[in-house]
Amino acid sequence: MRIFLMTAVAAIFPLTTMMLANQALAVQDTPTTMNGVDTVCTGVGSAKDDPRWAAYPIKIVLATSGGADLANAHIALNKGRQVLMQTECDAPWVLLRAPSGSYTATATLIGGSGQSHNANFSTTGSGPQKEITIAFARPPEAPTQ
Repeated sequence: MRIFLMTAVAAIFPLTTMMLANQALAVQDTPTTMNGVDTVCTGVGSAKDDPRWAAYPIKIVLATSGGADLANAHIALNKGRQVLMQTECDAPWVLLRAPSGSYTATATLIGGSGQSHNANFSTTGSGPQKEITIAFARPPEAPTQ
């Protein structure tokens, strides 16, 4: 039994590590790098005015179709079929600095509806910030009593 347990742990650990290699839980306002993509989850309070954020050429904004900010989403960034970055962000902006190319960002709301939407964009990897909005339908109003 002991040998089985040691073998199972030895087999599962590398698999788990590989699965988590491209995914992180974002800490608001803390830049991180995954597979050559610099990213930061922000957009709340005075931290959204941090001058460092202007250096990120892509700003993904999560919003309702009416323009209200949304938070708590899983964000994935793909280049072709390759997943470069995945994170969970509890703020309405995900800033990216990625190498030149064409990308697809997918945002999936956490909890509630679990709605998922994509946005395709390209970047030169530098230059003025381009804003990409991923809009979600407003959640249904709670019934009044």
